[in-house]
Amino acid sequence: RTIVMATVESLSARLATLETTASHEASAAAVKEAQLAMLLQLREVKASLMAEGGGASGKEVEGLKEENAKLKLKNEKLEYRVQHLIKMLEKEEAKNR
Repeated sequence: RTIVMATVESLSARLATLETTASHEASAAAVKEAQLAMLLQLREVKASLMAEGGGASGKEVEGLKEENAKLKLKNEKLEYRVQHLIKMLEKEEAKNR
């Protein structure tokens, strides 16, 4: 009788695994289908933007690159100043101890 119960439990476990696998495969197929539909929509939007000239022009890109370079330089200078101030504060703290 215990062998029968063990066999039933084993078969139940196998059935649950098969049901889970089938459910997963169905879900994966649905997700893949949705992703494909989204990809097609994105391609249409991209084509539409390119046709309308929605991308940044060469002048805009150059302007942004120049602004980016200036901001990087300014950031480097400010970082140097902060580091210098930190060192000076640490020296002052060391003197006051």
